[in-house]
Amino acid sequence: MTMPVLGKQGQRIRGRRPALAALGLVIAVLGWSLAAMPASAQPKQAGAGSGADAAPANVDLVGRKQLLIVGSTTLEGVTDAVIRRLAEAYVLPQPTKRFAGTRVGIKAFCAGIGLEYPDIVAATDYMDRGEFENCIGNKVLDIIEVEIGYSAVVVVTKKGDRVFNLTPRMAYTGLAEEIPINGEFQVNQRKSWNEIDKDAPDLPIHVILPAKGSGTRSFFDDAFMQGGCRHVKEIDAIFAAAERVPRCITPRDDGPVSEVDEGQVVDALMKAPSGTLAVVGWLVYLENRDKLDPLPINGIMPSHENISNDSYDMSTTLRYYFKRAHMEGKLGGKGVVEGIPEFMAEIVSDAASSEGGYLEKLGLVALGSQDRRKQQSIVRRLKRFQP
Repeated sequence: MTMPVLGKQGQRIRGRRPALAALGLVIAVLGWSLAAMPASAQPKQAGAGSGADAAPANVDLVGRKQLLIVGSTTLEGVTDAVIRRLAEAYVLPQPTKRFAGTRVGIKAFCAGIGLEYPDIVAATDYMDRGEFENCIGNKVLDIIEVEIGYSAVVVVTKKGDRVFNLTPRMAYTGLAEEIPINGEFQVNQRKSWNEIDKDAPDLPIHVILPAKGSGTRSFFDDAFMQGGCRHVKEIDAIFAAAERVPRCITPRDDGPVSEVDEGQVVDALMKAPSGTLAVVGWLVYLENRDKLDPLPINGIMPSHENISNDSYDMSTTLRYYFKRAHMEGKLGGKGVVEGIPEFMAEIVSDAASSEGGYLEKLGLVALGSQDRRKQQSIVRRLKRFQP
């Protein structure tokens, strides 16, 4: 297995499986969720409505009763599946969804407490310390993080185009605005992948990236760009991280790099010249695998098995963040909105997150049983998140 890359603050991008948690928490979670269920979210009576579609994005938030969910477009399908599941069992107002990226979602989530602020963030990357401190500064104090499964970041090309091995060093050398040449940082003028690696094809460097604000882009910047500039002596000689990181992750603006909204990456790739690469999440690749081919990274192809056993380096953990202050008063919140406890209990249920569960059928790699018990314990105890 290749060595794992490190992410922000030196953390491993995905992390190892945690120690054994207490058994039997599935039963406890279900019992807790029923006990905590508000009257308007009780099991349906005959004839009750069950619409699962989200309310319009421009819905008036004054006096809202529905959940407001923000975050990654990658997790929109997963979120819809959870909402449909809840709608089968509970009378729950149709949630409002605003998916504009993980970083954008976390910023909105952390902006404050009240009806105008989100209740839940769907995230493909973790909340970093700066974002957490922004939450604290705005009195968003009791945050609950719940992991739901593993995924990955995948580099793809149009089906039938040339596939070749890509490494983080190649990504950095081909895409960074400036690279060291003979000890000096110079404007990057590399035109072909073959100029960087003689085993790569003589294809023009052209990569479509999701715009900043998405978790996929944050992961790419951490794992590919910073991972690729690690141990470059000219980079290592820069003492301050505030100066070093931009040297690694600032992309070229002379043509080889295109940046589009995360939800538009596949469409942009389909319209791009032959040989163009694009960066997408694993779930997006699975949804479009009839027209996309993945590239191996460090010689390892992305697959369910390789993500599960950690051999594919670019794997990550998908998660949700919840605002406890928006829960019903008896759970320690202010009764801002209904449905948060039910959503939390659903995503950690065996039906959703176990091997063969409906989230895995959507493409997530299921948590191991020990990890799943840990997440069920977090939900049962409403354990506070600490970065």
